[in-house]
Amino acid sequence: MIDLNLDTINWLTVLVGAVIYMFVGGVWYGPIAGKAWMSEMGLTEEDLKEGPSPAAAMGKSFIAAIVMSFGLAWLMSQSSFAELTIAGGAVLGAIVSLVLVGGATFPNYAFEDKSIKHFLIHMGNVTVAMALIGAMMAVWR
Repeated sequence: MIDLNLDTINWLTVLVGAVIYMFVGGVWYGPIAGKAWMSEMGLTEEDLKEGPSPAAAMGKSFIAAIVMSFGLAWLMSQSSFAELTIAGGAVLGAIVSLVLVGGATFPNYAFEDKSIKHFLIHMGNVTVAMALIGAMMAVWR
């Protein structure tokens, strides 16, 4: 049975999950895949330095990270997932990312004529972050 009671959610893990998401994004779009992302976007480092301040985008991203973190926390609060281990939490986070986020966003890439590489760069970030958030939430309930 689906439990709509939000009292079982550890709200601190939702906030920490959002911080994890932002940290992973910083590393992902920095040393891991930053150059590949810039290439896919047709940007240079100069373009990024001369462009608008990223503060507004970071704020909006943090709000989105809270929403995703909450969604995973809510899903993990359901009785079916009560016994998740750290590995189980990581797998659940990755599956949610790949199936729901990937399935929902891939049509945008298709209609915007973006490359599969561009899609995979973004999905790599989301999947790693959601796996880490799921692992954290499985341990810290």
